[in-house]
Amino acid sequence: MEEFLGQPRLMGEGGVLRRLIMNRTFRSMVIYGPPGCGKSAFVHLSRKMLPYHFETVRAGEASGNDLRKSIDRGISYRQSGQECLLVIEEIDRFTRTQQDALVPALEREDIRLLGLSFDNPVKTLLPPLASRLLLFSFQPLSPENLSVLLERGRRFLERREGIPVRLSAEAVSFLVRRSGGDGRKLLITIDVLVSARKGEASGQEIVIDLAAVRRMDAVSGGVSLDRESHYNLISAFIKSVRNHDPDSAVHYLARMIDAGEDPVFIARRLVVLAAEDIGLANPLALTVSVACLEAVRSIGLPEARIVMAETALFLAMSPKSNSAYRAIDRALAEVRDGFLPPVPFFLRNVLPPSSVQSGMLQEREESYLYPPDTPTGVSLQSGLPEGHTVYFPPEHLSGEESEMVRRLRDWKRLKSDPGEKGE
Repeated sequence: MEEFLGQPRLMGEGGVLRRLIMNRTFRSMVIYGPPGCGKSAFVHLSRKMLPYHFETVRAGEASGNDLRKSIDRGISYRQSGQECLLVIEEIDRFTRTQQDALVPALEREDIRLLGLSFDNPVKTLLPPLASRLLLFSFQPLSPENLSVLLERGRRFLERREGIPVRLSAEAVSFLVRRSGGDGRKLLITIDVLVSARKGEASGQEIVIDLAAVRRMDAVSGGVSLDRESHYNLISAFIKSVRNHDPDSAVHYLARMIDAGEDPVFIARRLVVLAAEDIGLANPLALTVSVACLEAVRSIGLPEARIVMAETALFLAMSPKSNSAYRAIDRALAEVRDGFLPPVPFFLRNVLPPSSVQSGMLQEREESYLYPPDTPTGVSLQSGLPEGHTVYFPPEHLSGEESEMVRRLRDWKRLKSDPGEKGE
C-alpha cells in the first residue's frame, strides 16, 4: 500500500479507497482519470490485498455473451464462498444491453464491480447502474510522484540490463515535465532510452543525458494529445484569456500547438470567446478573431502560430463583458417561456402608398417615426412593452461599453423627457 503513488486524498492515510482495501470491505465503484494516473496499479494492488476472485472484461472487445459468462463465473465463486470482483475496462463504452445485464447481478450482490474509464462515465451509464456505483476521480501524477516512479524504473532497468543506469538531473527534470502527469508514458520513455543506449554503452554504465532525451523527443513528435488533454488544454487556454492572463494563455496555446491540435479549432474558439467574454467592452476583438480564423485557414502552421499568439494576447489584455451573451440568452428564455407581445404597427413591414392607392387598405394606426427626422434623433416609440428590459450593463463597466452605456442612458432620458435636447 505504501508503494502506491498519487491520489493522496483517496489512497493516502485516511483515504476512503485505502480504508476499503485495508478493511476488505470493497464496494462497487467506477474510477476514472487520464492515462498513467494509477488506475491499473490500483487494480493490481486490489488483486494482491483482496481475497476475491477477479474477472476482467474489456468493454471494447467483450460481447454480451462474454459478459454473461463472467457474471456466471462470479456467481459460482460466490456460491462456493468466495466473492468475485468484476473489473471492466473502458466501462463507458458498454452498450445499454451490456449495462442492463449488470444491474440484476449488482442488485443481488452476486458480484462486485470495479469499472475503469478515461472520462467521467456518468453521462454514458444508465441510471439504474450508475445509482449502484460509487464514483472516484484519479488525477495526473504530481512531479514528486513522477520523480519517485522514474527512480524506481531506473533501478528496475539496472537489474534487467545488469549494468548501472544513470540519468542526469537535467534529463530527469525534462522527462518529468514532458510526461504531463502520465506515469506509464514516463516508464515507456525511459525503457526505450535505456534500450537504445545499451549498444552505445562501454559496458560499465548507461548514461541518459538531456541531449539523448531531446533527440528521442524530437523523433517521437513530443507531447501526445489524447482526448482528455484535448479538452483540458483548450479549457485552460480559454479560461486564461478570460482572466486577463496573457502568459498562461500563450503557454497553453504553445502546448496545444506542440501536441498537434488543429489550429482551426483553436481559432474558432477564439472567435467564440471574443463575442462571449469580451463583447461590447472591445467590439474590435471579434473582428480581430475572425481575421485570425481566416489567416489560420489561409496560411496554416507554422506561421499561423504567430497570428494565434497575437490574437490570444490581444484578447487576454482586452476589457471583458459578457452582457451580449447574457442578453441573447435572457431574450431566448423569455421567448421560449411565452413572452411574445404583438409587433407594434409602427414597426411592422407596412404596405407602401402605391399598394394603398391600388385598393389595399391599411388600418389607421400610429405611424412610424423616423428617428433622424426628430429634433433629438431619438423616437419615443418602443418595440417592447414599457419598462421591459433585456440588456443589462455589467456591474463593472469597462472599455468601449462604458461609453456605449453612457450614450444609452442619454437616449433613455431623452425618451422620457422629449423636450430635453441631446448632447
